[in-house]
Amino acid sequence: HLLWCIWQGNGGYPGTMKEMRIYRCDDTLESIFTAVYDAGKSAYGHDHICLEVNMPEAEQNYTLFSEYVDVTPDVDKMTKVLRTVRRQISQQAYEYIMVAAGSRQPDKADVIYHFIVYGFALGSKVTEALHIPCVQRMFEIYRKARNEAHYFLEFIRFEEISWQDHPVLYAVIEPENEVIDMVADHFTDRLNPEWFIVYDKSHAKAAFHNPGRRWYLRKLEPEECRALDELEHSGGQEYADLWKAFFDSIAIQERENAGLQRTNLPLHYRKHMTEFH
Repeated sequence: HLLWCIWQGNGGYPGTMKEMRIYRCDDTLESIFTAVYDAGKSAYGHDHICLEVNMPEAEQNYTLFSEYVDVTPDVDKMTKVLRTVRRQISQQAYEYIMVAAGSRQPDKADVIYHFIVYGFALGSKVTEALHIPCVQRMFEIYRKARNEAHYFLEFIRFEEISWQDHPVLYAVIEPENEVIDMVADHFTDRLNPEWFIVYDKSHAKAAFHNPGRRWYLRKLEPEECRALDELEHSGGQEYADLWKAFFDSIAIQERENAGLQRTNLPLHYRKHMTEFH
């Protein structure tokens, strides 16, 4: 029913002048996909629909002759949209959409909506249709988030701390996009026998891994964030000092190139790296 509503909504007869209908949603998965559901079910016509995300850092502009609809998040609607995407389009399209939803791009909700519209028409081939503007934009958002995740796979630094009487590997990241799931997947495969915590300070989330199991993600309360903040640098400094000594010993002062270093290792990623403390 959702597929039919989104694709069949033609917004009246060709040439009919219609005002834009803008669905405004919060920057959460529930709100974004509820907006997708409501917009599709309205059958108002996808050419006359736009989705906007309320972001504190983004400039909010109102346009004349537009109808604004505030979206009330609904978990059931979100579940229906995501289930339909996986069944009717593809798993790859689902991955693109989820990565885009966790990005910091202000146009992400609108891109997701129109990407799904074309996905219902093209099926699994939609991810290859880069000649379509919304698909191309979706690929750009996805690639940017994947590139940021790749940076963290290289630059993340773990330290050993004590957590509930267990030695735990602990790392802090501050990504622009929500990439913690990609980071946790990577280290679960490589550190499967270990307890570890990856704390996403930007989005107040943490991935927890128990030995031999899959990781799980939690949205943190403010007091939990404060507790995790206090854990950073609480472990022993022996290995940290050894790493710093190694870092200094291999450096050639006469060949130092600060500009090239910033290109290969941007300043943003150095905040939680042991060798720069």
